[in-house]
Order: sequence, then C-alpha cells, then structure tokens
Amino acid sequence: MAKSSSDRLVEALPWLDSLASALQKAYTPVLGPSGNPRVKDALYGTWLGHPLHPALVSMPIGFWTCTAVFDLLGQEKGADLTLRLGLLTSVGAAATGAAQWQDTQELDTPRKLGALHGSLNLTAAALYGMSWWLRSRGSRKAGIVVALGGFGMVNFSGWLGGALAFDLGIGVNRTAFAEPLADWIEVLDDDKVAEGGTARVEAQGVPILLSRQDGTLCAIAATCTHLGGPLDEGAFEGHTVKCPWHGSTFDMRDGAVVHGPATVPQPCFSVRVKKGRIAVRSGE
Repeated sequence: MAKSSSDRLVEALPWLDSLASALQKAYTPVLGPSGNPRVKDALYGTWLGHPLHPALVSMPIGFWTCTAVFDLLGQEKGADLTLRLGLLTSVGAAATGAAQWQDTQELDTPRKLGALHGSLNLTAAALYGMSWWLRSRGSRKAGIVVALGGFGMVNFSGWLGGALAFDLGIGVNRTAFAEPLADWIEVLDDDKVAEGGTARVEAQGVPILLSRQDGTLCAIAATCTHLGGPLDEGAFEGHTVKCPWHGSTFDMRDGAVVHGPATVPQPCFSVRVKKGRIAVRSGE
C-alpha cells in the first residue's frame, strides 16, 4: 500500500522522535494528567464545543500575510503593525496547539508530525521577532527578508497542520460517520444491567455504552469523540464516565462533555425496554 506524504516525511526525519519526547516533557506539568483541568479545558476549546486551535491559527497567518503585502507596497506602518499583531496572536495559537498535540503520544505519526508542526511555528515566530528587532534598528530590508523566511515557514507548517487534521484525523469527531439507528434495535436483556451498572453492546456495528442510574437506562456512544477511546473501559463516577485514554469526561445521561480534551458531546440514544429486552435507536 502506498504511504501517505505524512508517513514519508516522518520516516525521512528520524530525529523527530527525540524532538517529540522533549516537547512532551516540557508540556506535561501544565498539559499532562496532573495539569489544571480548567486550564486544559480552556485551551482545548471544551467551552466552545469545537477545538480552539484551528480557530486561532488563522489570526497570525492572516496578520503575517498582511505584513508581506504591506512590505511589498511599501506601507511601513501597516507592515510593522500586522507583524506585531501576528506575534501577539501566535501565543494563543501555540498554546492551544500544544494542548491538542499533547494527547497524540500513543499515535506515532501524529506525535512526530505535530512536533515538527509546532517547532516550525515557533521558529517562524522567532524569525518575525528578529524581523521586528531589525526594523526597529533601521535595517528594514534585512527585516523584510527575515519576515519572508518566516512567512514561508509558517505556511509550510500550516500544510502540516492540514495533514494532521484531514489525513490523520486529529481534532476530528471520531463518531461523526456512524450510521444513525433509524429503528429500534434490541441489544441486551434488561436484567443484564443492574442499578449503577454499565454494559457495552453493539447495534448495527455501532458500539454503545448502556448505564442504569436511579432506575433509568441511558445509552451513549461507547467510542470517545476525542480520539476513539473505549468508554466502557473508563472510570465511572455517579452519572459520569472518564475515557481511559486521555481523560475526557462525559455525562452518561445526555452525552454532554464535563471535561476535555473532548469538545464534542457523545451521541446519545433513546432507550426502551419491551418484554424484558433493551432496545435502542438514534434520537430522542
């Protein structure tokens, strides 16, 4: 089978493994399992219902594109302003990107490609910082040349970001393509799910997590929307389940995200019991 451009690039740069390990060690105190959940949720975009990183990366790229245009037109004030705005907004883009990348450690190609992506962005930001310094010292032509180097680098890194999202599925809802269950499908005997208990079942190939809390049966997708972890193997506490892979926590009653890194709720299914058999279907 032909290899993707992502795989070929990773294989051509064996030093990416060491780079990824160094970055993971640096990020772990803030973004690792012991990091502040509120900080991580803010960076993931859990509050937004969408990964925050893609929404922020357009800002520095857009500002620096304007810098290149203003430099070409000789508009010095506009070029300098947009360069500085690009540097300012790149901080948020870098922080949210690090948060999203931290959870790819078990995925070899995304881990290494993401490390390259982030490092190129940081290098591009450093080049723009140098350009700002050169301009402030009167070396505008040199500053423009350095900025163009940063512009080329950040755009190549943007291509890598596209590969991470669209080729490798990082940040993509892992339940998005499951077929809806239009009809009631019997999955299990009612007495197999005790009060406070759970069970994993399948309906037309869709993994479902059943739970009974306060006498009520609930059903959500058993595949974590974040990176596909098996929720039935997670930690259960009250009405919540915590994914065993990256710690995303969901309310089993309605699939709502309690804590990230997940930003998309779990699909929720209607449940009924008829003649001692549990049946599920999509929708309310």
